[in-house]
Amino acid sequence: MRKIFLMLALALASTAAMAQSTRIIKGAVVDKNGNPLPGATVEATNGAESTTVDADGTFSLEVSRWLNTATARYAGMRKKTLEVQDGDMVFRLSPKYEMDWFLNVVAGVVTVERYAYNTNVPNTTYSLGLMGGFLGKNWGGYTKLLWIPNSSFVSEPSVPTVTIGATKSVFSFMHAYAGVGYGKSNGRNKEYYSLKDPSSGDEVSITNEYSWNNDAMAFDLGAIFRVRKHISANVGISCVTDFDDTNYYFSAGVGYVF
Repeated sequence: MRKIFLMLALALASTAAMAQSTRIIKGAVVDKNGNPLPGATVEATNGAESTTVDADGTFSLEVSRWLNTATARYAGMRKKTLEVQDGDMVFRLSPKYEMDWFLNVVAGVVTVERYAYNTNVPNTTYSLGLMGGFLGKNWGGYTKLLWIPNSSFVSEPSVPTVTIGATKSVFSFMHAYAGVGYGKSNGRNKEYYSLKDPSSGDEVSITNEYSWNNDAMAFDLGAIFRVRKHISANVGISCVTDFDDTNYYFSAGVGYVF
């Protein structure tokens, strides 16, 4: 009888020891917007235990009591590792190639080449435009359109400057950008000269003023800032040149990040 009691005591002690050597971790696996990711896997980091997430995004897994971390995985998402805790563990997974789309309204100042009395004097007017694209974790891309609405400065105000380029993450809140494209080099000319009137012999002063715009290349350089989660801002300079005359667009903008 004593042997039977001893065996039962050993069995109970062994069961208690095993119970104390494991624990249950539970929680959920969701995307960055809080949507559940059914079918994701949660596994003990460097361990053999694993489970599949339910349809509602929740999971429950028995692991070693001495386990420090657990890892969640889902196709197309970056894996995430968290420290094991007594309460619910929530794994928020982000896409492997996360991109944020943005659209900014842009305005600024433009220098227009002006010739008067054989002196090259920069003149200024204003520009309006749009800038949109996507910002990646490292690289992204954008397109920018700029117009000069003031028809007194350009002969074809409806023709925009169009640039396409790349963005590069510099800091978490800042992306540099650079690009090339097509535009019109705008300028104004004012000529003064005199002619002799054949009938009277007097000198007659004549003024001839005109504007032009020639096909040109455009170059972009600037920065985009994440001011808030859904607000972006940009500053930059665009150079439009036909390698004879040059316009400089100094612009800034603000917009929405989707």
